[in-house]
Amino acid sequence: MATPVASTALTALATDADLLIVETSLAEDRQQAMMADGRWQAMTPTERAGKMRPATQGHMTLEAIGKTAAEARVKTVSLSHLTQRFGSDDYTPWADEVKRHFSGEVVIAQDLMEF
Repeated sequence: MATPVASTALTALATDADLLIVETSLAEDRQQAMMADGRWQAMTPTERAGKMRPATQGHMTLEAIGKTAAEARVKTVSLSHLTQRFGSDDYTPWADEVKRHFSGEVVIAQDLMEF
């Protein structure tokens, strides 16, 4: 089950894991992309809320990922299922945000990546 906040069940499951693969999203990036091409402005408030819900409720925040990984003593975190960033394909800032709360390795997942 995806959660935007740290979960005690996930922390327990991930305890001492070599690798934690977790999906994440930034609602702000999703909104900026839709604003840039006019989709956001054309939506009703209900439609906007429906578009933002998956980004805010269906994925863990970067902070929650870092805190969960640190508490679980995970060795490596892999960020996956990434939403498209507005104006960039560089996810380094996302990894950096996780590292603010976690001292282990943070990897940005790529298609067909092997561990």
